[in-house]
Amino acid sequence: MGRSERGAVLGPLESEVMDVLWRADEAMPVRGVLAELNRGRPSPLAYTTVMTVLSRLTERGVVRRAPGRRGYVYEAAVGSPAEIAVRQLLDDYGDAALASFVDQVGSDEELRARLRRLVEDS
Repeated sequence: MGRSERGAVLGPLESEVMDVLWRADEAMPVRGVLAELNRGRPSPLAYTTVMTVLSRLTERGVVRRAPGRRGYVYEAAVGSPAEIAVRQLLDDYGDAALASFVDQVGSDEELRARLRRLVEDS
């Protein structure tokens, strides 16, 4: 997914951090995320910058934090930018967002068919 598609839910650095976590095989400490982000970067990021981004993503429920050997380790709590957007929409608008979605599906046969396929495949 391109950066412009993530822009609405993640800032540029948040997108980079999430890309690192989505590619990771296991939870990572801040230093591990920092090392990945700084690989090939002309001006390296500071440890505290990455730690702050991870803390904010944790507060938003996008990242999970757990105790590690030395400090915390972080892993993605969501699978995609789309999931972040849906969570944000539901947090911001609750039942009104669901009601609007139902209205949209109810008035669009193609959308209903797509939803049916998604439900059957899950």
